[in-house]
Amino acid sequence: MRALSQDEIKVLENIQKSFGGKVTTAIYARKSKEDLSNEALSTQVKQCEDFIDQNKKYLNLKKTYQEDNVSGMTVEGRAEFKKLIEAVDDGFIQAVVVSKWDRFSRNTTDLKNYRESFGKKGTLVITIEDSGEMSAVANLQFEIMAAINQYYVHKIAEDTKAVLINKTSKGHSGGGVANYGYEFDENNFLIIRAEEAVVVADIYDKFELGYSYNDIISDLKNRNIKTRKGNEFTKSTIRDILTNVKYSGVYRYNREDRKQSDLVKKSFDEVWVEDGIKEPIVTKKQFEEVQKIIDIRKTIYKDSEYLLTGIIECELCHTGMVGSSQSTGKGKPRRRQYICPNHLKVNGKTCTSKGIDALTIENQVQQIVLDTINAFIKTDSFDKTIFKDSLESKRRLKKSINKSIANINQAIEIATDRLVEPGIRDAIKKSLEKKIEKDSNHIEELKIKLALANKSINQYSQIVNKKEIDSFTAEDLLKNKIIEKQLTRVIVDCVKIGPENIEIKILEK
Repeated sequence: MRALSQDEIKVLENIQKSFGGKVTTAIYARKSKEDLSNEALSTQVKQCEDFIDQNKKYLNLKKTYQEDNVSGMTVEGRAEFKKLIEAVDDGFIQAVVVSKWDRFSRNTTDLKNYRESFGKKGTLVITIEDSGEMSAVANLQFEIMAAINQYYVHKIAEDTKAVLINKTSKGHSGGGVANYGYEFDENNFLIIRAEEAVVVADIYDKFELGYSYNDIISDLKNRNIKTRKGNEFTKSTIRDILTNVKYSGVYRYNREDRKQSDLVKKSFDEVWVEDGIKEPIVTKKQFEEVQKIIDIRKTIYKDSEYLLTGIIECELCHTGMVGSSQSTGKGKPRRRQYICPNHLKVNGKTCTSKGIDALTIENQVQQIVLDTINAFIKTDSFDKTIFKDSLESKRRLKKSINKSIANINQAIEIATDRLVEPGIRDAIKKSLEKKIEKDSNHIEELKIKLALANKSINQYSQIVNKKEIDSFTAEDLLKNKIIEKQLTRVIVDCVKIGPENIEIKILEK
């Protein structure tokens, strides 16, 4: 087992001078099912413990983070590694001991980012199988090792993708549970489950004819048709069926739109296999038409949410009213209204109230709500402290977004410099160009989030300082999810639709 290098000793002595006492140290060990070595996880931990004991003059073990059968290709599913990152961010851990660098990650970019990130936090990473030197030669060795790891990752990904395409093109399952409407036969081929396939086809037909999600759900409920698990169909399950390209015969795996976060990096791109499903339930043409209708409805309704949901109630039975829509013809905007649930036949039709046109009542309520709130926040009855935490949270978010933009810009500059290096290979150049494009798009997304954060900061500042809210409309107020949950919950008790006027009730402090 190697000794600490002089470079590492200098760093550890500086940490000791800054904080006093021994350096708080953590062990990180990981083993994945893809590992070709037979080295046990306990062996990694023991090596690290022995190393720390050998250098107990400097190191003091505080915590061991270990995880078995976990891939190093992404951070998805690596709970212990995430805990380590949090401990480093919080300043709890000042040194981390690992057996090899690839225990952190097998992705070259990730590995470099973790190394740089931990260094910026003042945390030293010590790898037992590394020399521990911080020279140009040592850095070159690290780059070579990282490149080998990246090759290993890509080789596994290419093999996995090839096997997947080969299996699915023959009609075999690519893994996972069969979707509603399908089942696996004894040879693991995906085949139609007749009683469910009929329901799927009916859902597509009704949606194409202009039925809403609620209309389809109501129809299925009346026919006592439930999901495979025995639950009622919901908007989410209906939408999943309508947007699943498998029903048209196309096998799709590793969907980009199912990516959970920027931390989860896919080992290969989406896989589309035409005619991978040998028994499609709907035609490709019908599937495409349904997608067009979904897009049209998105455009029509994206700014037409039911603003008063949760704060409007029926005058007769004092039940909260809900948004509803009715078809006015194929391809035309649907009529939006608020109705009392007790007026519905399915609920016994115990209330005689009628539906209220959504646009009319929203226009009436908006300005009244805003005027009432502006008057109330200036009084002593208004408790502004509830918004201070939200204001600070938005400021922290703004700081975090700015930091992310700066880091991405720096990464773009580095990638741009590499593009002009003499002798750069075409494959690397293409990869860098793709990364620059992706990073640039990410920055634009972050700028949008930054603008929203700045707007919220301005809004909350006005509220906290008891100034009149003039930078956003009542519609913004009712659509802002944070303000809706806090401001309306604190200030607006309910909105009653009376025969002569609209009554706004204010909760006292």
